[in-house]
Amino acid sequence: MENQPQGLKESVALQSYITRKSTFFGLINRLVYAPTDSRLNFTCRYYAPILREELKELFALGGQVLEKRLAKMNRFEQAVNGNLLVECCVSADKEFAALQLKHFEQIDYQPISEVRFLQGEPAMQAAKIFDL
Repeated sequence: MENQPQGLKESVALQSYITRKSTFFGLINRLVYAPTDSRLNFTCRYYAPILREELKELFALGGQVLEKRLAKMNRFEQAVNGNLLVECCVSADKEFAALQLKHFEQIDYQPISEVRFLQGEPAMQAAKIFDL
């Protein structure tokens, strides 16, 4: 069973541009990226330790530097049960993404980075790089 990014869901839900929508007679609540009314999907991606420094550097970048780097990057190769984890949230239209890098330590994955929120073109690039 895939690890469900509960901490990421909580962080995403707190953003002003995210809304909750009730469906199926109010029994199911879904998170939606409000500007495009697009449903959010959550997943996890696992990577080998060899990518630690590259991913750590990527998650440390900000603003236009991050946007430029994302535009030049290729997909990261996933690893089965890798000790690096990227918790991912992406809107169905790929206009919004939230990502957090974690590593396996002791008995669980611990955060290496803060949650990164991306909108527009950077979100689309991140969706491509992380195969979302």
